[in-house]
Amino acid sequence: MSKMHNNNAKIAFNLHFHASGLFVAIFMPLLFSASLSAQDPGRSGVREVQLPDTLTAVAPDRLPAVILDTLPGAKPDSIPFPTPEMLNDRNGEQDSLYAGVYMSQPDTAGTKLPLTISSDAVDETIVYTADGYMKTDLRTKLVSLVENAKVTYGTIELTADSIVLDMETGSVYATGRIDSTGQMVGKPVYKDKSEEFESREITYNFKSQKGVIRNVTTEQEGGFLQSLKTKRHEDGTLHVNRSKFTTCDAEEPHFYLSLPKAKVYPGEKIVSGPAYMVVADIPLPLILPFGFFPVQKKRASGIIMPRYGQEARRGYHLSNGGYYFALNDYFDLKLTGTVYTNGTWLADAATSYRLRYRFSGSFGFSYANNVTSYKGMPDYGKNSNYRISWSHSQDAKASPGSRFSASVNMSSSGYDKNNSYDVTDHVTTTRQSSVSYSRSWAGTPFSFATSLNQSQNVQNKTMMLNLPKASLTVARIYPLKPKKPAVKQRWYHDLTTQYTASLDNKIDTYDSLFFTSAMWRGMKNGFKHEIPLSLQIRPFNNFSISPSLRYSGVLYTQKIEKRWVPDFYDESRNKIVPSVVNDTIRGITYGHALVPMISASFNPQLYGTFQFTRKGSRIQTIRHVMKPSVGFSYAPETDRLSSDMYRTVQYDTLGNTREYSIYEGGLFGTPSSGRRSGSVTFSLTNLLEAKVYARNDTTGKPKKIKLIESLSLNTSYNIFADSLHWSPVSMSFRTTLAENINLQASSSFNLYGINEQGGAVKEFALVQGRGLARMTSLNMSVDFDLGRLLRGKDSGKQQTTTSAGSQGMGRAPGGAQLEGTGSQSTLPLSSDSYDEYGYVKFDVPWSLRMAYNFSYSKPGLRTNISQTFTMSGDLRLTPKMAITYNTGFDFKQKEITMTRVGISRDLHCWEMSFSWIPTGYMKSWNFTIRAKSSMLQDLKYERRKDYHENY
Repeated sequence: MSKMHNNNAKIAFNLHFHASGLFVAIFMPLLFSASLSAQDPGRSGVREVQLPDTLTAVAPDRLPAVILDTLPGAKPDSIPFPTPEMLNDRNGEQDSLYAGVYMSQPDTAGTKLPLTISSDAVDETIVYTADGYMKTDLRTKLVSLVENAKVTYGTIELTADSIVLDMETGSVYATGRIDSTGQMVGKPVYKDKSEEFESREITYNFKSQKGVIRNVTTEQEGGFLQSLKTKRHEDGTLHVNRSKFTTCDAEEPHFYLSLPKAKVYPGEKIVSGPAYMVVADIPLPLILPFGFFPVQKKRASGIIMPRYGQEARRGYHLSNGGYYFALNDYFDLKLTGTVYTNGTWLADAATSYRLRYRFSGSFGFSYANNVTSYKGMPDYGKNSNYRISWSHSQDAKASPGSRFSASVNMSSSGYDKNNSYDVTDHVTTTRQSSVSYSRSWAGTPFSFATSLNQSQNVQNKTMMLNLPKASLTVARIYPLKPKKPAVKQRWYHDLTTQYTASLDNKIDTYDSLFFTSAMWRGMKNGFKHEIPLSLQIRPFNNFSISPSLRYSGVLYTQKIEKRWVPDFYDESRNKIVPSVVNDTIRGITYGHALVPMISASFNPQLYGTFQFTRKGSRIQTIRHVMKPSVGFSYAPETDRLSSDMYRTVQYDTLGNTREYSIYEGGLFGTPSSGRRSGSVTFSLTNLLEAKVYARNDTTGKPKKIKLIESLSLNTSYNIFADSLHWSPVSMSFRTTLAENINLQASSSFNLYGINEQGGAVKEFALVQGRGLARMTSLNMSVDFDLGRLLRGKDSGKQQTTTSAGSQGMGRAPGGAQLEGTGSQSTLPLSSDSYDEYGYVKFDVPWSLRMAYNFSYSKPGLRTNISQTFTMSGDLRLTPKMAITYNTGFDFKQKEITMTRVGISRDLHCWEMSFSWIPTGYMKSWNFTIRAKSSMLQDLKYERRKDYHENY
């Protein structure tokens, strides 16, 4: 390439600086044309000169003439592979553009020489363009391209401000241009399929695919490699000298690993010798003996380095170390473990899987052997905990008509307390899990669903499981409706029927008994199916009558029989207490009932409006909607249509008896007692709406808002009950104020009085002097976002202020300079930073969500009241710095609930976070500053105080 530079310099020097340059420029064309005329055989008096046989062996660049060709426009030019016709059309002269290609030429004996192709010739078409000018030198075989130059060779594309192309060797030299500001523009950019990099200077050979690149920046799967000098080999690997490896995309990276020497395998890895860390151009005493950076696009197996730490109670530890298995493109496996010096250890297994257009999910299992304190200490303890998580989702188009999904989150009660660092796990007392499958058949009314369900309360350590739960449903059909549309609709055409069948296997146990044989002893099994037949008749609007006939059947694997035992010995009380004893009898039994019923309902709607006619009133109309509802149902006595499922038993020393069901406590209850029943239900729902004009309205169209979204009241009356005919009256209220404040309330009232033990009696509460009704429960809640409430409709708009000394300070909105301000304002803030009253504007994005909950219950004589107040929100001090917080107060326990404060800062290629829990058993703090890129996830600094030290 140095020869190429020397030739360019020689041409420029001869043409522009030699004193003989003018003479050559004027007389050389004349001499050249005279020489051509002397060789023309058609001229009289001119002797034909026979060329010697050795002419064809003379290299093109040794021809005695220099031919300069200047192309005036920026048009694409290409050099196709030469043909014999192209080379022979100049009477035996060889074009210098086809260097090294010699076609068969006739010699003096009339024979043709064989075709010879140089080994240095390129084997593909080279296409080049430029916006400025293109200049071809036939003697030196150089093509100069200036201004937005572009050269394409096969899949390789090279762009730069200026490019020099050597047509003989297939080499190119590309560079940028320094503009008036001193910045380089038009930097060379090399592209070959997925490989791309930018540099200040490139020397490359298309034939050998080797090159030298200076000041290059290449991206390797999220990482950036900057080097002063890079050699590219024909296999694509790079040798780099004095390079920087970083994940920061800034031109001057905020941090990097200085690599004096390294080798890059594109798309695979970067291997380097000794390296050291540099932050903000300051070398740190962090030296690595060698570096290995995987930059593969696909996953690869490898070791997961553990984290070192220390705790006061559990000692030193190595945590989350293990091995990652990239098994194939569909799923992987990660095995990690944590070991403490006091004997505590934790093993984790996690896998994720994905089959495109079919399904995806993840599964995890964790087992912990937790040791408290040390052997020989009085607080020494040892226990085992586990946690299982599974998430599975199916693509909607994978299997039309069927659906399989899973969401499993179960753990032993002590796992989260000992091993989880997620605050949500500690404040949430319930866990829900489900694995379900459903299937429907197109064109039929059949559908099937089954599931495995799990629900647990980690506070009282109880667990409920359904293993499994299934249902088969036949959708509603009209057996008497004609297949073809009837000319006249008959009343019996609306007769409908359907079928449902349910199977359940339920286990109520404790999490300590899970995975043991004891959990199966209390398992309950049951099956139920129903076939209803109903008809709905509508004599007039808002009123309907529905006669129905329902068949219900249940199948159980056990039943109970109760007996009175006057000399029953109570072990808990250590004395004889006459009691009713339940005997469980194993075996399959079936009970059924056929129940006819008739029901009716009346659901009118009443409207009331009030118009505001006063001029200037923002309220146009208020509308009140009332939705009363009255329902009635009656079922006659059907003892003969039901199986014998009821017995009688003595329940006191006086010989009184009562009736009970042999399926009492069963999963699906008892189908029917066969006795007559009837009830009347009452409900009333109120809605209150208004149409209001906005402030300074110019549209003339009011906006509808809801003043009361719902105010309802419900109760019922049992016609054939022996006593306590009225059921409790329930009320609920819900509304939203200012589109932000949510208010909800619900309560329950009992119309009957109570006795000394707190039980309900036949007398009304009004008779006992307890008022019209006795409140048994009340729940109220209010929540709102204070930030949104104060900002109003402009909550989404953020004001921008100009700092002191910024451009435009002290100027009026039109751009004119304010009087007396000069070119620079001396005010601390610009005039835009003050409101109309002269106060400084404070408009930092923030939110504060507040909620208050009140609960009151008094079903008998004892009163229970609980109150909680919670706050959560965030404060964004700068576009890259935010504070998050959540706290609360429990008025019943008189203590602050779980409180957490977090600070995060975006440092471009780094991130900093600080988390602090100041109170509670999880009192701890954690500070971390780390690189964002997952490639350098271990490049971090972390300090923490673990909550385990508070035990």
